[in-house]
Amino acid sequence: MKSKIPDAASVDFLIESLSASEFNSLMLEILRLRSERISSADLLRNFNENRFTQPTSLDPIRLLETEANWLKQAKKSEFSPILLSPVSPLGTCATVAKVNQNNVISALRHTEVVADATNVLALQLASDFKKTPQSNTLRYATVHRHVRAQHYDNPNFTAHFGIFCLASAGKDSGSFDFELIEANRHIDMIINLLSEFFSKEDLTFKFFLRDENPKLKMRLEEKQNCWSPYPIQFEIDPSQEYYRLFQFKIYVTLGENRIDFADGGPVDWVASLTGNQKMRSFISGIGLELVLKLAGKQ
Repeated sequence: MKSKIPDAASVDFLIESLSASEFNSLMLEILRLRSERISSADLLRNFNENRFTQPTSLDPIRLLETEANWLKQAKKSEFSPILLSPVSPLGTCATVAKVNQNNVISALRHTEVVADATNVLALQLASDFKKTPQSNTLRYATVHRHVRAQHYDNPNFTAHFGIFCLASAGKDSGSFDFELIEANRHIDMIINLLSEFFSKEDLTFKFFLRDENPKLKMRLEEKQNCWSPYPIQFEIDPSQEYYRLFQFKIYVTLGENRIDFADGGPVDWVASLTGNQKMRSFISGIGLELVLKLAGKQ
């Protein structure tokens, strides 16, 4: 689409010459003036046509009861439940997880609408370790309504949706011990949550390894891991940059379909945020709303 801005240099001026507060004031005034031109008919039409403003089709009582139940179970597994703000600092996804800013909804007052709560949990963990560097492993759990700007063709994927997220951080103890301990803690929790709605016999696992790492693969294949009783596949995927060593995915077979309900893995986010390269972090997430939608169709 051809830009209607008459002078591209004006964009550079806004980016480079205005302070954050000056830019915020300008945008606030622009939006105030634009809002004054919106009629009641325009507002109602936008509400009906804008995919970001549509309510979810789920029963809110069932959703809230499931959220509370999952957080209670997370607390029993030593994850501290936390209720995050609907917004995070501008650039959270772009800085923490290297996600294109166009995939999130940027807001004013130097914020953006939360598109991935695990990024925000990483900020919280980094802040905690900065304040109390002597801490051992810290863990958080949250439920959050994510808003994503990209368009999905799958009708089960909407612009906003409920996600259950877990995040851990601690110091490196060598031999992939942190990664394996937290992988077992996260995955064991996810197995228990999914088994409330689906048969454990329908669960399968896939591990995507960043590179050939025989020692890591050997540890992932150890019989005492909580995922060892399930069908497991391994795949080398060097293009995977979101996760540090590996990514796991948990699938549920529903009829002829194999649905990806949960994933996670080690990330370097807390190390990057704190500047301490000995820090390790592990994240995971479950499509809570997707679970409820598809479980209700069985």
